[in-house]
Formats: sequence, C-alpha cells, structure tokens
Amino acid sequence: LHGGAVYGARIGISTAEIALMMSLVVIAGAAMQLPAGRLSDTTDRRFVLAGAAFGAALVAALIFLFAPRSGVFVIVMTAAYGAFAYTLYSIAVAHANDHARAEDFVKVSGGLLLLYGFGTMIGPLLAAALMGSVRPEGLFLATALAHLSLAGYTLLRIRARAPVPIENRDAFKTQPADRAVTPEATRLDPRRKVETNS
Repeated sequence: LHGGAVYGARIGISTAEIALMMSLVVIAGAAMQLPAGRLSDTTDRRFVLAGAAFGAALVAALIFLFAPRSGVFVIVMTAAYGAFAYTLYSIAVAHANDHARAEDFVKVSGGLLLLYGFGTMIGPLLAAALMGSVRPEGLFLATALAHLSLAGYTLLRIRARAPVPIENRDAFKTQPADRAVTPEATRLDPRRKVETNS
C-alpha cells in the first residue's frame, strides 16, 4: 500500500497505528495466499483474479467514500484491502504459467515482475496527485479505479477465451522459505524441462 504511511499521517492516526496498519496490510495479504491459491486450483483462476480485484476495489471505494478517522476502523479496512489486493500477483503468475510452456516460466515471471514494477512506479504518482487535489483518501480512489479496471478486463478475457482445463494445471504448492526466495526455486519446479548442453 504505497502512500499508506502518508495517508495515515494526513488523517491524524498515531504513529503506532500507522505501523500496525502497514504491517496488517501485508499480513492479511499473506494469510490469503493459501485459500486463494486453493480456490484457484478448483475453478477458472480468472474468476478468483476478478473477485479479488473487485474486492480490493470495493474496500478501497468504501474507504474513499466514508473517509474513516478512527484508527481501529482504518486498520481493519486497510487489512481487508490487503487481503484482496495482495493475492492478485500470485494468482496472475499461476494463470500465466498455465498458458506458458515449461521452458518459458522464467521469462513469463520476469515479464510480469517488470509490469508489476512499472505499476509500482506509476501508481504512487497518481495516488499522490489525488491525495493532494482531493483529500488523503484519494490514495484509495486511485487504487479502486486500478483494481476495478483489472476486474473488468479479466471479465472480458473470461468471455473471450476458454479456461485451461483443471486437469492440465498443476495444483497450488508451497515451498520452504529458504527455497522460495532464491533463483534456484525455478529449477525445483517439476514442470520445468531439464536443460541439456549439446
């Protein structure tokens, strides 16, 4: 939630409440990874992607419209936002890999990471402009519009293309933390073809 600390300071909640808010946004997103991943294994991942994007847009819109000032209420609402918003990237990567060849997994993930990075550069600029011209909750207006656009685009893609059959997809897998954060994790993916030197 880029700009979350500035938003918290602008609406007058305490430093401790800001710290708790920023922590719980991430924790809520992490907690939703497993149920969202499991759900996406049993249905079209795009439905999960659209649902999470719409959920994030709805919570962000509520924060913008009602402009809460209670620290507790702000923390609860932003945690709910994080639960929806922070599941999007992992589901998007899983969906992209459903369509990718095994040898293209690294390129696909790299491309998505590049797009994600581009969004993290543009998003704060738009949010800052809205926070300055509207009110502090302009942060959530920006993210509501972005997530609503993603949900709408995903629904269009659902209509335009058939889903990958469940039997052709791999189930959600967890990895030990020491493997999940290293480049070698891609070599452990059972779907990846072994490269041989000729």
